[in-house]
Amino acid sequence: MSSLVAIVLTAAPLLVRVLEQEHPVQVRLVAKELSCDGAPLTSPAEIATGLRQLEVGETKCSVITGQGDITVEVKGEVRRYPGVLRVTVAGAGLQLINEVDVEEYLPSVVETEMAGAKAAALQAQAVVSRTFALASRRRHGVAGYDLCDSSHCQVYRGQRVEQAEARAAVAETRGQVLLTGAVALKPASSHASCGGHTSRALDVFGEEGAGSAVPDVDKSGVRCREAPNFKWDFVVPREDLAEGLGVRPDGAAIEVLRRDSAGRVLELRAFGKRMTGEALVARLGQVFGPHSVLSAKLTVEEVESQVHFMGTGRGHGVGLCQAGAAALARQGADWKKILSRYFPDTRVAPAP
Repeated sequence: MSSLVAIVLTAAPLLVRVLEQEHPVQVRLVAKELSCDGAPLTSPAEIATGLRQLEVGETKCSVITGQGDITVEVKGEVRRYPGVLRVTVAGAGLQLINEVDVEEYLPSVVETEMAGAKAAALQAQAVVSRTFALASRRRHGVAGYDLCDSSHCQVYRGQRVEQAEARAAVAETRGQVLLTGAVALKPASSHASCGGHTSRALDVFGEEGAGSAVPDVDKSGVRCREAPNFKWDFVVPREDLAEGLGVRPDGAAIEVLRRDSAGRVLELRAFGKRMTGEALVARLGQVFGPHSVLSAKLTVEEVESQVHFMGTGRGHGVGLCQAGAAALARQGADWKKILSRYFPDTRVAPAP
């Protein structure tokens, strides 16, 4: 890797699109410094979507930039962001891009993912999340930014008082990432609970990522067995299932075609429609709620027009099992030992 690429990778700020899911058309922006196309703008500013331009009262702007003690209020929700925030028009709404240092970005992600866990688990999460962020630059490059702030990338909510422990974990592991094959930086993932065995990114997502498929058990059994909803089931009438999937209720409701070594369904047919296990989980979550089918580590039975899903674990199962990591931390493992458990084919090192 050239020195220029290394500097860009580790030192350049991330460009994170924030509040995308809120679909804002109007926001209240407060900052130490505000500018409209480079000219000073009075703070706070009530910003509205105009015709291809931003409107602040009678003032028209193409780009509004805030820096220092940034606060955004949209639909009654208040978020605080470090770094720089740029607001532009995107379609019929506003696009907000937070230009933020990687280390300032991470506490929000770690706090959201592992709040309440012991320090070692938080530190392991910090390394995983840093690896993902740096390896995923330009994930949304066509749209002009690196990452979004939703679970499609990593959940990011800006700065909050509650992040003290997460901030300490980020500082303790500052600059450390997972390298695959000694030099390669590949996205590292995490999930709530693996159900006893993790999976490979290539199998689940169809793309390369850090981490192998590994069993996650100790002398007492599955390490993440104490996780909420570790075992779950969901029953739905076949007619409702077909309607939710947008298909006719013809043939077998669910026919599993392929599983991985963890037992996760990788490919299936739902009423004849071919899809991946993750696509099924995502769709059923949208239609029947996030507490319906929790993972693709499942089996299915159909009895008297009722389709019964039964499974273990929660989430995609790739990379760090958060419940397992928390259990290891309670047993006294440090963050490096936790990472070696879930990413045995990697090494911890400063970002290249």
